[in-house]
Amino acid sequence: MRRNRVERLFKAAATAAILLTTAVSLARAEGSVRTVELIADKDNKFKLADGGKGPLVLKSGETVKFRVRNYFGGEKARDGAVHSFVVRKLRDKGWSVRMKEGVEEFTLTAPPPGNYLIECTVDCGPGHDDMNMKMVVNK
Repeated sequence: MRRNRVERLFKAAATAAILLTTAVSLARAEGSVRTVELIADKDNKFKLADGGKGPLVLKSGETVKFRVRNYFGGEKARDGAVHSFVVRKLRDKGWSVRMKEGVEEFTLTAPPPGNYLIECTVDCGPGHDDMNMKMVVNK
């Protein structure tokens, strides 16, 4: 009888340890934030940090800290914005940020899987009409 009690206690302790380890792993995974660096360049084009045109690829639901280096492209808005970072379909979820010259940082949650378009909605100068980048969100 005592042996059964010890075995049950051992099994319970082992199960608790496994559950605790799993919970800690999940908390770490959920707490992780991916940093994505972009350039809103003086030629009024969005670029990846390596100078590439994209697309920007994200995982649905991931937390993303955007760090955007903004360069003056010829014109500014009245509020001093030189560019903006807008996904029209996601404006109500915070995907609409006006950016001033220098580095701007903001954190967003990647949307459901699909294809999206990041656009500049500030009249920033020559080439503004083509200032966009494709964003692909995977499962």
